[in-house]
Amino acid sequence: MNESDIYAEWEPPTGWRHAVACLWEQRVGAARVQRVLPDGHADLLFYGSGEVEIVGVADTVALPALAAGTVLRGVRLRPEAVGAALRIPGFALRNLTMAAEDVLGARSARRLGDPDFLDRWVRGIEPDGRVDATLRLLGAYRVEDVADLLNVSSRHLRRMLLEAVGLGPKAYQQVMRLQRFVTATDGGAPLALAAADAGYADQPHLTREVKRLSGLTPACLVNERRPGRN
Repeated sequence: MNESDIYAEWEPPTGWRHAVACLWEQRVGAARVQRVLPDGHADLLFYGSGEVEIVGVADTVALPALAAGTVLRGVRLRPEAVGAALRIPGFALRNLTMAAEDVLGARSARRLGDPDFLDRWVRGIEPDGRVDATLRLLGAYRVEDVADLLNVSSRHLRRMLLEAVGLGPKAYQQVMRLQRFVTATDGGAPLALAAADAGYADQPHLTREVKRLSGLTPACLVNERRPGRN
């Protein structure tokens, strides 16, 4: 985040928390390209111009160009709510940013700017409880073990998550591992300790996954995210 930016996020209303992880706002100071890491969520982006975009769940870095003065407000959807909210398979939006009208239709997209309509729309989202449980298990167990615990095949588990979230189980685990690593290093943890705690098996594993997901080596990513470096 650039020092001239203003960014804040906060918890959603109680009635939204089944589907929304957080609300956020960013005001861009200087024009630049921003590195957006995969985080396992989808976002609704509301621009000051009235335009609304939808960002699908990603398993690769995005590098959007932000003009000075851009004001962005966001609704960050929980992964288990993506398919249920957008009424299309999650994989159809993977790594994509699309105009809301191309996903939800022109009428619904226009009405998202109405707070009352947005409130009704979010409250009406019905995430699949099985997907929520699956994602929680994937944080602690191997994919094969999660499939056994749920009494389904690994193929069925993959198909279910691709439809509901947009990522397969292994890709989701990789994104969450990256996020654990970034959270730890942002908090000042040494790189090696953060890597081990995040679940990377060794240095090659860390380097390979972090570079593929972020576009940078682990050391360069940590350095870029240090305050005052952008």
